[in-house]
Amino acid sequence: MTTALLADLQRLGGAPHLLVHPDELVAYGYDATMGYRGAPAAVVLAETEAQVVEGLAAAVARGVPCLARGAATSLSASAVPPDGALVIDTNRMRRITDFDAERRRAVVEPGVVTRDFRDFAAERGLFYAPDPSSEAAATIGGNVATNAGGPYAFKYGVTRDAVIGLRVVTPRHGLLSLARGADDGVIDLIIGSEGTLGIVTQVTLQLRPLPSHRTVRAASFPDGESALRVVARIMEGGITPAKLEFLDDITVESLERSRPWGFPRDAGGLLLVELDGTEAEVRAESIALDELLRSAGGGMDRVNPDRAERWWEARRGITASLAKIRPAKIGEDICVPYSQLAPTFTAVKQAADDADVVVAIFGHAADGTLHPNMLYDPTDADERERAFGLLPIVADAGLSAGGILSGEHGLGRVKQPFVDRAYDAPTLAAMRGIKRAFDPDNIMNPGAMWPTESVEAHR
Repeated sequence: MTTALLADLQRLGGAPHLLVHPDELVAYGYDATMGYRGAPAAVVLAETEAQVVEGLAAAVARGVPCLARGAATSLSASAVPPDGALVIDTNRMRRITDFDAERRRAVVEPGVVTRDFRDFAAERGLFYAPDPSSEAAATIGGNVATNAGGPYAFKYGVTRDAVIGLRVVTPRHGLLSLARGADDGVIDLIIGSEGTLGIVTQVTLQLRPLPSHRTVRAASFPDGESALRVVARIMEGGITPAKLEFLDDITVESLERSRPWGFPRDAGGLLLVELDGTEAEVRAESIALDELLRSAGGGMDRVNPDRAERWWEARRGITASLAKIRPAKIGEDICVPYSQLAPTFTAVKQAADDADVVVAIFGHAADGTLHPNMLYDPTDADERERAFGLLPIVADAGLSAGGILSGEHGLGRVKQPFVDRAYDAPTLAAMRGIKRAFDPDNIMNPGAMWPTESVEAHR
């Protein structure tokens, strides 16, 4: 960090808008991904769009790496800075600047917390669908950066499906104001780019009416593969679940060790299914679902609303509960065709057994997302290396099944080394061309996502 850049940043308002002391910077060197660390040189605590514009401009002028940071709930190390980077923290930008209930639209700043906004909309009769498990901390800006999904993704879409406008600051083009219809291509490039093309300063969201009726079913199976085979039958049976979640036996055990939620501990695989819609729609789909689950041999149970809410709360807390099995984990995600869920599950479990690593697998089964979590003790160097050694195996398992590297976590620094396995050379060249068009000097979050060797991941 040069003296000149520090002087530039001081003009943003100085303390408390600028952090430079090593003790203050420690917390900005990591995100929710275990095992990855960076050492930023300074942090701007942005409160306004103008401060973001000026902060990024200073980084570009001085050739310093820069990345935006929200709640840092990333599980792919996409919010881990390279050494010497400028971090622009947008958590103080948490205003809902416009809310139009009649048009079902809202304009929000990037620091608005996802669950807070969902609750705000629900109190006004509207529904914001993206619901990542980290929604109690994750921000809308971070949702845009990773194209976050969640259990509702299959029926209602991911973040991209809710975004109808963006304001974003880019290194090459400055501040852009984008709207659906005129700028669809650019908006869709920004969403999911993990802060490597620019920094989002405002998001316009399209909301939905709240569904009037809901019901939840739980079905247990002797093993995970059996449960996942039933997912294919549900999806092919004309049923459109609002949520269809899969939990394997290790996941269930971790939840019950953390708190007596009431999950069936003898389940080898568990499906949680929520249906929503009008009363008639829910009734018709419930009849079809109940018949299917019974014929599949699942221990079907109609879950009352109170227990359903407790279980959805437990589902959101799986990451923390896994510490009851091992203190640390690598939280992966791959997305495969639902017909390939069962064989992919089996392949990953077999690889884990061969490596003598405990792997918990759960996920949003309706859209084909599986979250293999490699569990390890960080004080056991050998176990840690075996766990990290499964990363390329999980990536290849997803790709060989006709899937993709990530369903919702993003690529970050964890999966960046495997990008060239997923795309051919012309596609990679096109990707690099997009990066250069927005960020010719590779200022924005270098080392994350894009196939480049310019910055090494810190692990």
